[in-house]
Amino acid sequence: MLKFTHKQLFILAASILLLMCVALNLKAQDAPLVVTARGPLPTPTPTPQSTPSNGGRTVGRPVVDGLNQKAKTHLAEGIYGVIRWKKEYGLPSTDNGRTPNKSLNCTAFRVDTSVQEGALGTFGKANSVGYWTIQNEPTEENGYYICRYSTTNRNPLPHNRLITVSPYLGPFASAELNQALTTGGWFGPSQPRPPAGYQRVVIGGRGITLTDNEPRVTVDLEMVYRPIPAPPR
Repeated sequence: MLKFTHKQLFILAASILLLMCVALNLKAQDAPLVVTARGPLPTPTPTPQSTPSNGGRTVGRPVVDGLNQKAKTHLAEGIYGVIRWKKEYGLPSTDNGRTPNKSLNCTAFRVDTSVQEGALGTFGKANSVGYWTIQNEPTEENGYYICRYSTTNRNPLPHNRLITVSPYLGPFASAELNQALTTGGWFGPSQPRPPAGYQRVVIGGRGITLTDNEPRVTVDLEMVYRPIPAPPR
């Protein structure tokens, strides 16, 4: 049987103690780093990212022409639309269709926008509002001549009030020239003109209301042939 001296017993005890310390240290390294009295902290949840859609635009923030939806209400306030007529009706002329009146074209038309002013119980008077513009030369689309117009707020356009949109043909102070536009020949094949008892009129005018939420309205108009009203008896 082996006999251990005091020195050997001391070395053996020191070795066993060292092995126990190493084992405890390894076990501590495997344990979670953060522990509370209520258990381990939950794993943080990543913040959801917007997923691309609609050609790369991100969902969650509506985009309209590179601007967010909120900014849309601050753009292009006013009344917009087109005046159209069939190409077979020709182009405006004041010499019975022999030549086109190049100084007219789209400006042969006018669009008036007005509000009614006056005391309650009276007819009052119509006051024009807005700043009216129209393109110079008509374009051609699907068998029609097209003139685009706008009434914008150079003069402030009122909100929450009835605005009457009234189109007409004939910008001249001369009744004779206006009559040539409405009933005479226009420039085109066979110098087209309305049938006997008819005249050119622009239809589609109506009342509209602008609001803070809807500050833009479209009113499209068309020039057609209509019977000449009978004079009052």
